[in-house]
Amino acid sequence: MLRKVQTENGMIQGLVGKDPRVTVFRGVPYAKPPVGELRWKAPQPAEDWEGVRKCYEYGDMPMMRIHPGTDESFYKRELHPVAAEYGMSEDCLYLNIFSPAETTCDKLPVFCYIHGGGLQDGYNYEVEFDGERVARRGVIVVMISYRLGLFGFLAHPEITAETPQGEVVSNFGMQDQSAALHWVARNIGNFGGDPQRIVICGQSAGAGSVQTQLCSSMNEGIIAGAICQSAVSFGFGDVKPGIGRAISLKDAEQFGADFFSSVGIKDLKEARDMDASELMRRLDDVSPKDAMFGLAFGTCIDGKFVTETTVSSYYNDRLPNVPMMVGVCMGETQGMFAGAGLKKKDIEEIAKAYGDREEEFLKLADVKTDEDAEELARGDAFNKFLSESRGFCELRSGMGKKVYYYIFDHDIPGDDAGSFHGSDLWFMFDSLGNSWRPFEGKHYDLARQVCSYWINFVKKGDPNGCDYNGNPLPEWKAYQNKEKNVMKFLEHPMPDVLEECPILDFRLEFGKKIFSSN
Repeated sequence: MLRKVQTENGMIQGLVGKDPRVTVFRGVPYAKPPVGELRWKAPQPAEDWEGVRKCYEYGDMPMMRIHPGTDESFYKRELHPVAAEYGMSEDCLYLNIFSPAETTCDKLPVFCYIHGGGLQDGYNYEVEFDGERVARRGVIVVMISYRLGLFGFLAHPEITAETPQGEVVSNFGMQDQSAALHWVARNIGNFGGDPQRIVICGQSAGAGSVQTQLCSSMNEGIIAGAICQSAVSFGFGDVKPGIGRAISLKDAEQFGADFFSSVGIKDLKEARDMDASELMRRLDDVSPKDAMFGLAFGTCIDGKFVTETTVSSYYNDRLPNVPMMVGVCMGETQGMFAGAGLKKKDIEEIAKAYGDREEEFLKLADVKTDEDAEELARGDAFNKFLSESRGFCELRSGMGKKVYYYIFDHDIPGDDAGSFHGSDLWFMFDSLGNSWRPFEGKHYDLARQVCSYWINFVKKGDPNGCDYNGNPLPEWKAYQNKEKNVMKFLEHPMPDVLEECPILDFRLEFGKKIFSSN
């Protein structure tokens, strides 16, 4: 097995995995530590080293407002049972690589994963991520770490002013992800991987990150496929963009300047000189206590790395023609981000956006009571997760592009949380054994099948085939405008065809007029 690998910066040595046919490389640097004068600057190439670097330990987690595992949130027990034991610092630009390759000639497909957490939280070795379980099935797994929140997405007039003409302003976390992908493209051959077969995957903000990477011209030619879990950043132009939407550089600069003012920082130099933990303390002081991610810094349209919203890119078909998988967890579709609180007056307000088609829409919606509006918000017509994912599939397949759609709704034991946001990760990483939940045989059966669909997609851009035990999987047909195929992960994988949704069709037609370029 390839226990030692030559990278562009020097030789590294990995550890034998739990399965001796897999080598685990932890804490592989892909960029220079973004500290000191490199704080709030583009990632720089990693420095070379002499001898053999032993990549046995995880790198530090990125800086976060709250150290994972030290609070009492739902996800502490779920994802961060031992996170309090790990370090957290700005020096976080490392990869964890899991390779089953025997030689550099193996040319294995490569699965690059970008973690979620609202671009404010998360790290690439959370307990539900089991790269070795996936790698043992014949793919190389790369888990990417990147700068978050204030350190990854601050924009400020002084940063803009100091950035050389033509270089990227802000979006440092997205630049980190891209730098990691390019590092993989340059180096993965020495791990036994195929740089022409890099598939990127992410969940939640990781799914949003996947879309940003797809839509950026700076990644041209290095992405062979993409998987977006919970969910697609899409829209129809009829409602105000919600959480996670890219804002203008000007607005992002003002947000950064206001933050400095609110925490008593006079300029960029003072901010760079300040200890990272002190910056996090001040950020926490001014963060809304009822907001999940506090005062959140996110993606902006910088004009270079991000030139437009992903929604605009989609409607105008300005992204690579690569196969995609997208899907949601059914439990999350009824949560706080899903728009489940829609009322009759909200539908009437939305209708005004359609101009001279207002009455046509109101007749189609036929909302007479608040209960009618709430029913719309639970289904494909207006539910944020369901409507945007399905709307994307409608648009993408209508352009002749291949996209596979899934809805995950297996029963999750242990409490009444249901198929909550992130519950599918235990299944796609086949990592149920890492969870506190009392999973049983039927859950392990489904995990084997879900993981196999993902692995098949990474290998050949199509989830169909056999599971890793050689059993044929139920056929998962691509979504089509005329046959709205979906794979429902219930007790078993259940192929289904969705019913027509005239309201969704109406909204999509409106979106095409709003976003499509002349």
